Amino acid sequence: MIKIEQSEKLIQWTDKKIGGLEFNTDGRKEIVAGCLHVALEHQKAIILLIAQKYYGSAFSLVRVLFETYVRSLWLNYCANNQEIVKFKKNKLDKKFYELINDVEKIDGYKGGTLTKAKNAGWKIMNSFTHSGYIQIERRFGPSSIEPNYEATEIDEIIDFTNATGLLCCLEISFLVENEELSLELLEKIKEIKS
Repeated sequence: MIKIEQSEKLIQWTDKKIGGLEFNTDGRKEIVAGCLHVALEHQKAIILLIAQKYYGSAFSLVRVLFETYVRSLWLNYCANNQEIVKFKKNKLDKKFYELINDVEKIDGYKGGTLTKAKNAGWKIMNSFTHSGYIQIERRFGPSSIEPNYEATEIDEIIDFTNATGLLCCLEISFLVENEELSLELLEKIKEIKS
């Protein structure tokens, strides 16, 4: 698959760009970096699973990838110190849409892109993650139970996964305050979009 090869090259490129970056840490930055790192691992896992034709598992991780990315934004830009403490104790009680609403009040995120992404795919992402009918119906082949995913669906998941991975890398470049890297990543995002 051409898209898988392109994805693998993209992941190698981003790994070279962000691997080994150092920054002054504080509790918040470490947590945000950890979230972004987990999200990038999800990106890699999704691509690897698709390459191996484990589509159901790959699709189930898309929601987790999106949530981890949004959570990293919220923790970095919105959470107060008390909320960081609650998060560290696994006691943060904000709903996902509240995280998105908070993030979209911040400059650079006011366009509603996160809300649009959530509204466009949330029910489907939930079904894939929780083995709902949308996930299960893709297990019916012509004469047996087997993966039966449309090529266009697979391509959409790959594109969404790669875009989210690049956005995670962009956030890492902001964390390390590396303007040159930020500009390189923005150029890569434009290149991928076209």
